[in-house]
Amino acid sequence: MHPTLVKATLEDYPCIQNLARFYVYDLSRTCGFISKDWSAPKDGLYESFDYKCYFEEKDRHPYLIKINDELAGFVLIHKQGTCPKTDWNMGEFFILAKFQGRGIGLQTAKEIWKIFPGNWEISVIPENIPALKFWRKSIQDFTNGQFQEQIKKINYDQDQPDRYILFFSSGDSIANVDTFSVQKATLTDIPEMVILSDQKRKAYEKEQPQFWKRSNNANAEQITWFTELLKKEDYLLFVAKDQTGQVQGFVIAQWVKVPEVYNPGTTLMIDDFCVKEPSVWQSIGGALLSKLKEFKAEQVIIVCGYHDQPKSTFLEKSGLYAASKWYVGVL
Repeated sequence: MHPTLVKATLEDYPCIQNLARFYVYDLSRTCGFISKDWSAPKDGLYESFDYKCYFEEKDRHPYLIKINDELAGFVLIHKQGTCPKTDWNMGEFFILAKFQGRGIGLQTAKEIWKIFPGNWEISVIPENIPALKFWRKSIQDFTNGQFQEQIKKINYDQDQPDRYILFFSSGDSIANVDTFSVQKATLTDIPEMVILSDQKRKAYEKEQPQFWKRSNNANAEQITWFTELLKKEDYLLFVAKDQTGQVQGFVIAQWVKVPEVYNPGTTLMIDDFCVKEPSVWQSIGGALLSKLKEFKAEQVIIVCGYHDQPKSTFLEKSGLYAASKWYVGVL
């Protein structure tokens, strides 16, 4: 069984709140005697914290976990940690009993850490021994033992202020600044660029099957198009290659003339911008973006799928922001 992470929307908020009742019930097995707050309610329905903030604040990210389109749990991510260097915190993580003990939690955690590269921390109540064992083993496996663990006092839980805090880093698992180089794209790079682009199209099509619907001859058409772009003076094409010469990412930018009613200055439009793995946006993507900075455009416009959280996070960390949205449908 392989879990699928689905970015939750406000419509999924009631579903996550309902699932959270079972989450609290599961936690009561090990944490039920910490305080009276863990006692069974008189109406028999366990209550959870209100997680609506995960749908309202931009630095929080809710996900549903599904197995073959069946609900299997949820993951709630935020950026508030006990350490100033923390980029991401595993706010809440829950796998339904039916899917526990089958490796679903480990697969889900690894996927989340790839989607959100950076410095992570995970907080565990000491009484929750099964969770502590799970996180230690999962992080050990993911980082090859490169993590730290401390017992720290937190200020948001008076009943249990002591927590195990596990610190580690994710991302850049394929490449770092010493193992790849950025160079102008050549004719021989185009097949690998098209493969990366097709990989992105397939992922985008799953999220928005109308707007991103692929044509039957998409790859052949793109090989022809990219070949033509190499000849155009108003296009910039760069690739990032690892030590073996394989393309790990690429970017295509075009100098565009903006409508005369606006005056933002010289503008680079970036439509095709791909990396091989979400975990290397910061390294590979960052290096490609830095290369384009050498051309001193006064404005850059980068296309990003609405659902593409890894790319969005990278662009926001790079100082960019969303200026518009496209609404798609049939009228």
